[in-house]
Amino acid sequence: MKPQTKAYRDILSNLANLLKVKTIITLAVVITYCFMTLEGIPISSNFDMLIGVVLTYYFTKDAQDGRDRNGSDN
Repeated sequence: MKPQTKAYRDILSNLANLLKVKTIITLAVVITYCFMTLEGIPISSNFDMLIGVVLTYYFTKDAQDGRDRNGSDN
């Protein structure tokens, strides 16, 4: 059996990160939005707001995590 290379471990780590709950919820919301748009299904303002909240949280949380790891707020 071959020893695991760094690239292989990085790939497994990235795949494991995809299974986080926030990622699954974000993907589900975006896929649903794309499906509804392509099918011509009317989208309510509540669903638009949900998409905005989920995407804002997802990208803001990633930015905050990056600042916390670097140890500074700048």
